[in-house]
Amino acid sequence: MIQKSDGPACRGLEKRMLGYLVQKELAGPGDHVIAGVSGGADSVCLLLLLDRLKDRVGYTLSAVHVEHGIRGEESLRDAAFAEELCGRLGVACTVYHVCVPEYAASHKMGEEEAARVLRYDCLKKEAQAYPGRRVRIALAHHADDNAETVLFWLARGSGLKGSGGIRPKRELIPDVTVIRPLLFAQREEILRELAGRGQTYCEDGTNAQLAYSRNRIRHEILPQLRRINPQAAAHIAACAETMSELSDYLEEETARILPSVCVRLGEETGGPAWLLLETLTDYPAVLEKAVIYRVLCEAAGSSRDIGSVHVEAVLDFFRHQTGQRLSLPYRTAAERVCEGIRIRRIMPGKENEKGESIGAAGEETAEHEILPQKLEQLERGETIAVRLPDGVLQLRLQRAADDICRNISEIPKKKYTKWLDYDKIKNSLQIRTRRSGDYLTIDGEGHRKKLKEYLVGEKIPAKQRDHIWLLTEGAHVIWVIGGRISAGVKVTKDTRRVLEVRMVLREEISAGCLNMEDEDED
Repeated sequence: MIQKSDGPACRGLEKRMLGYLVQKELAGPGDHVIAGVSGGADSVCLLLLLDRLKDRVGYTLSAVHVEHGIRGEESLRDAAFAEELCGRLGVACTVYHVCVPEYAASHKMGEEEAARVLRYDCLKKEAQAYPGRRVRIALAHHADDNAETVLFWLARGSGLKGSGGIRPKRELIPDVTVIRPLLFAQREEILRELAGRGQTYCEDGTNAQLAYSRNRIRHEILPQLRRINPQAAAHIAACAETMSELSDYLEEETARILPSVCVRLGEETGGPAWLLLETLTDYPAVLEKAVIYRVLCEAAGSSRDIGSVHVEAVLDFFRHQTGQRLSLPYRTAAERVCEGIRIRRIMPGKENEKGESIGAAGEETAEHEILPQKLEQLERGETIAVRLPDGVLQLRLQRAADDICRNISEIPKKKYTKWLDYDKIKNSLQIRTRRSGDYLTIDGEGHRKKLKEYLVGEKIPAKQRDHIWLLTEGAHVIWVIGGRISAGVKVTKDTRRVLEVRMVLREEISAGCLNMEDEDED
């Protein structure tokens, strides 16, 4: 619905945004600024302030609205509202119509992720309409959004970079930069600004749905923190800025020491290789990890699936004997050698160091990673399905635990269906084969058993051990698929949410036990 604000005028936000634009160098004379206008309070306020400041700063201004094709008439109403507002201000506005559900289904992703991808595609397309100009795409994130982002990533196990929250600006493509001119302001200040101007805005009904993690933080967690301190969101956002500055400093220090602790070996059998020297261990742990992370990302060609579990595993390798090998995401591998740790990417169809052939699918380093963002799909009632050589692994939040905790005997005893305590899983999950250092938790006291010891005890032949699929959280084996689960994730009477994990074997699929049209493959 369309909301109308009322209340006393508040012009202080305009002056503060001008100072923020200058201080953070977000926009300047000769720039073209494209405002993303959804029609909500934040983007409406952003557009009004950008319009009032354009002559003082010296930029030109236009707007973009992306209609996602999700909320029917309400969505079309928001598009009409944005066009009308821009027309009244004399700001050129382009409306893009996309179909998020169709894109999400065809690209095997959640609608929230699909909407973000399509929005940025539209913004990039619009930026291309201004060749030869320095383009700034202005988005309406504010301090409360920043606080929500920090809390979300802390809850999911983020490192320093995630703790830095949302950046005031970042380059999207050459000569096109995303800026966030309202990042200094709290949501309450934005609403007061609109009230003072008597400006209406649209309210997206999905913002109140608690199925989304960020909405639960917004409507349940932040209000409780404000009861402790009304400025809680502002303080979290300020801390995020400090963390962001520390992250930038760490990146600079990492670049400075990199040449003395890492050697690029060039192309070897299978692909490029790097050597992390023993001298790396002379530096503080925070720099050790930063260097390893950078090298892993370069070797993998992406940072998306490289997490702290991989960095810790490589760091731990410095304490191992030479000759040991560790498989990592994106068909990369680490090997302990006399000089340090060699990291390289193994290309399909090549041979490994032992002269063993690696198939085109890269079986030796096969791994599927389910990141925290992907786990959000479970919380929205969706099923995650991962295709494996032996079948399909399905994950779903089966039901609230209130029903089962009264009768623990209901927990499935099936070989290929297990119930896990979802809230005991803190980071991303991996579906992979075994690695050095893997372990199971064997009791409620947290005692561990090496995976190798378990497999030997189960009398599994050595030749079969490298082909058994595991559900893991780092080196912690949550489920030996077809075997036992870790005591660390067992359902108890205190469990709140149950994760059902089911392995549907190839023969079951052939028999029609699984509808592959519903598969959301990782």
